[in-house]
Amino acid sequence: MIKKIGNKGLLLILFLLLAAFCIFRYISNKRGENTFQTAIIPKIDTNKLNGMVIFPKMMNTADKRPMAEKLLPFIFTRKGKDWYISQGDVRSRTEPRAVNYMLKQMESISPDRLGTNDPKDWKQYNVNDSMGTRVVFLYDKDTVMDVIVGRFSYIPQQKQAISYVRISGQKEVYAVDGFLSMNIAEEFDNWRDKKIMPSDYPSWTKLTFTYPADSGFVLSKDSNEVWTLADGTKPDDATTVNNIKEINNQNYGGFINKFDTNGKQALYTLRVEGSDFKPVLLKAYPADTLNKYAITSTLNPGSYFSGNKNGLFAKIFRSKSSFFKTAVKSASAPAKKGKK
Repeated sequence: MIKKIGNKGLLLILFLLLAAFCIFRYISNKRGENTFQTAIIPKIDTNKLNGMVIFPKMMNTADKRPMAEKLLPFIFTRKGKDWYISQGDVRSRTEPRAVNYMLKQMESISPDRLGTNDPKDWKQYNVNDSMGTRVVFLYDKDTVMDVIVGRFSYIPQQKQAISYVRISGQKEVYAVDGFLSMNIAEEFDNWRDKKIMPSDYPSWTKLTFTYPADSGFVLSKDSNEVWTLADGTKPDDATTVNNIKEINNQNYGGFINKFDTNGKQALYTLRVEGSDFKPVLLKAYPADTLNKYAITSTLNPGSYFSGNKNGLFAKIFRSKSSFFKTAVKSASAPAKKGKK
């Protein structure tokens, strides 16, 4: 039979087999190809990126603002190396690491598998318009990526964290490794810079507390690095270090939006000086009954924090007696009038 086919026939059969093999290999490679990265997710150039928009979906019950105001988008803009965020007419500097961390997460998206390509399943993965968190990345006014981040899940047996994402306009939902869903804050204040204290407390060298009725005092390190009051009195060393450490840790306050200082004078101030930073001045203005005081810092101009929330005022503006051993138990208690 082979003789009947002849050499030309054999060559034709060989050619057809080779072509079939090549087609099979091509299809196999295409199936294993990471189409999510190459065809759907564009590469973000962080040097060109200067804007982002997040559309929040969470209803924060602790936020008493009208619903229409709470659901306004978070608009991010970059000036130089600094990012700023605004929602409506409230604008603030972002927490320095927050945006960079999110960008790093977005850049490192590496799809693990296809979750679904059926729009009927979007709700299951929280990637529909009402349940997903939409994030838009901009070069000036040009959209470079528009992604909906959905549900987060964790597989204990494999110690694997998974986030589900979908590109706007695409039907595919992908499961990606990591905590992307957990790291896109839905609350406006979680993006804002709350830092009001400079550097780390070991570098602090002088604290000047200015209070009403000349009840303030000055605490500074002497030539032996020992904390001493201006009159030469030496407070308890361990108590003083603990107090200063706690003052240094007050970078988690609650914001007061649209606080107006016109016609108001700061009743309490604290000037912090150190060896590796410019002096920082904190001021406490009288506020309403809910907040008691509005506290601001030259380290974070334009931002005001509730003096009542978490005892912020009492933890910063301490009495002279709180630096002595007998007062260590009440060092963090709210200061009483006349006891400064």
